Amino acid sequence: MDDDLNQLQHVLRDRAAEVPHVQDVPPTMLMRARRRVARNAVASVLGAVLIVAGASAGLANLHGSGGTLPESPGPVAPPSTGCAASDLQGTVSLEGAMGSVEGSIDLTNVGGATCTLTGRPAVSIWNSQGQAVAVQVAASEPQWKANAAPQPQGWPVVSLQPGSAASVRVRWSNACPQLSGPVSWKINLGNGAGTLGASSADASFVPPCNGPTEPSTLEVGPFEPSAGA
Repeated sequence: MDDDLNQLQHVLRDRAAEVPHVQDVPPTMLMRARRRVARNAVASVLGAVLIVAGASAGLANLHGSGGTLPESPGPVAPPSTGCAASDLQGTVSLEGAMGSVEGSIDLTNVGGATCTLTGRPAVSIWNSQGQAVAVQVAASEPQWKANAAPQPQGWPVVSLQPGSAASVRVRWSNACPQLSGPVSWKINLGNGAGTLGASSADASFVPPCNGPTEPSTLEVGPFEPSAGA
């Protein structure tokens, strides 16, 4: 074992002696090596500068032009939903006009949130015995159009904040056969939103029966902002 190690050491020393010393390297080769090292060093420095610049630009974009992270958006108000009958309180306002009664049904939002109404409700009239009065229902134009007023903002959707009211124009003519007692009004909002009653002293107004052979008619307009809103 020791002989093998001694022999290996002799071989290594002989190989080392054969390697030329540094001073034996030609000057031109040394100059080329130095230039190559210098070029590699410059390339490494430029690469490092580009990496740092790119990282800085990325951070600037992340933080925004003001130097701070973009703020998360604040809470968004939930969209308003359709009014339900339980959200509203109905009031009838009527007056006599040329053998008929006409006016409006006002629906006030008594709930705690904004809701909307759109379209035309189904309006019915009921006698003092709790029976529906037979009427032919016809669509009429909204009051703002009849008055040649500007179209309300957002119409035909009427947005009701708590405490504000929408209006439905009505005109009832030729109550035949003539009714002997007061009547009540009901408004079906449609779309499964429910039915509510509308009351007031005016609600009992009944037009005369001017044409016994003619049908009783009820004209109903669409939802629109109340004139008093």
